[in-house]
Amino acid sequence: MKNITMTELADLGFEVVKSYTYDVWLTQRRQKGCIQVETTWEMPSGKFEKQELWIEAEWVEGFNADDLKKLDEILNKTK
Repeated sequence: MKNITMTELADLGFEVVKSYTYDVWLTQRRQKGCIQVETTWEMPSGKFEKQELWIEAEWVEGFNADDLKKLDEILNKTK
């Protein structure tokens, strides 16, 4: 699977909330609402290492069966 680029994330409205380095890696965390995407590259080559997604879960009232079906399709997606 192809990783999402920083330009694509910015175009979707994700803003940088943290950037840091450790050992030989550079990591950038972007956030939009309850979704965070963290991307890590190996330095100095700039080779893509990994990309992780976090969703901050909150109890939501007023959802319906269609909302739940959409979430199920996305969050329980199989490879």
